[in-house]
Amino acid sequence: MKAKLSFIGVTLSVLLAACGGGGGDSAPANNGGTPTGNTPAVPTPTQPPVVTTPPVVTPPPVSVTPADLQTTVAAPTYTAGSQELMFFNGLNDFRAKLGLGLLAQNTKLDAANQNHVKYLMTNQDVNFSAVDPKTGRPFFHLEDATRAGFTGVTELDRANFMQYGGVYVGESGAYGRGLGAGVALSDLIATVYHRAGLMYQFPRDVGISIANDQFQTVVMTFGYNTQGQKNASDYFGSYPADKQTNVPLAAYMETPNPMPEVALADYSTKTSFPINVVSATDTTLSVTTFTVTEAGQSSPLEVRLLTKATDPNKMLTGNIAFIVGKAPFKPNTTYNVRFDGAINGVNTVKVWSFTTGA
Repeated sequence: MKAKLSFIGVTLSVLLAACGGGGGDSAPANNGGTPTGNTPAVPTPTQPPVVTTPPVVTPPPVSVTPADLQTTVAAPTYTAGSQELMFFNGLNDFRAKLGLGLLAQNTKLDAANQNHVKYLMTNQDVNFSAVDPKTGRPFFHLEDATRAGFTGVTELDRANFMQYGGVYVGESGAYGRGLGAGVALSDLIATVYHRAGLMYQFPRDVGISIANDQFQTVVMTFGYNTQGQKNASDYFGSYPADKQTNVPLAAYMETPNPMPEVALADYSTKTSFPINVVSATDTTLSVTTFTVTEAGQSSPLEVRLLTKATDPNKMLTGNIAFIVGKAPFKPNTTYNVRFDGAINGVNTVKVWSFTTGA
């Protein structure tokens, strides 16, 4: 692919709100307490003291909506040893670490992605990293009806052109950079917005197509037809997972830039690998403190907190929070993470650790 695909487009903006059709460890607070008041008068010796036992205040039970998740999926039909199979397995491993439902291969989404890859390869005069001013989306995710290979403007259009019949389809794109699908997926996971898209809880299906161009262009779509998956209402996940090893040291660049004070070219020296927590889709996550500390040290690292309220591009939803350090993690080092906050007002605390790679 020509140089029109600049380094800024090495990973492309995940579609958190613009996808056609749309779709949209916790502990209860202690509501009891120790009564306070003035010191009572000392009773006379002939009158025993009256002891009043304060009533026990029991928190109301929290109603938990059960989960509806795909915990197993059929074996995919991607060719053994293929880049698509590698990406598929890696994506479901990532979701499993977070306690999210797995995604099943859908051949109609595969075909829609193959069509879109052909469109991208055919129309190499387009700067697919540029953003369409009308939709605010990179041209990577859009097709022009006047150009060769057109099968639909949006990913939902392209999926339904292949008779997927879905009510929701989202798309993400990346480049293997000649190093394979594993690198493309790792780059997506090392971002903020793209990882948030990979953590969408409601899709059931996935389609993957990887081009044979020098950049190994990856197009991945996920969606569902009638009813999406859902986690239990008390779900709380985190990434990197507890005791995970070989965690990367820094974030990977993406557009739009979630940390505009950092130039994309400086990510390797001015960011750490993102850490996130996530609650169920329809819940509201609030943060009291969210820290990461090198094992053996007492002072937490300096980090940026990214939530729906602080996200400069307003792409994050209210059930997710990220922290990103202001310097890369040290190699072969263990880090301890602590989150204190609430899910729909219910106190939530989580402590875990991970270890970086070389």
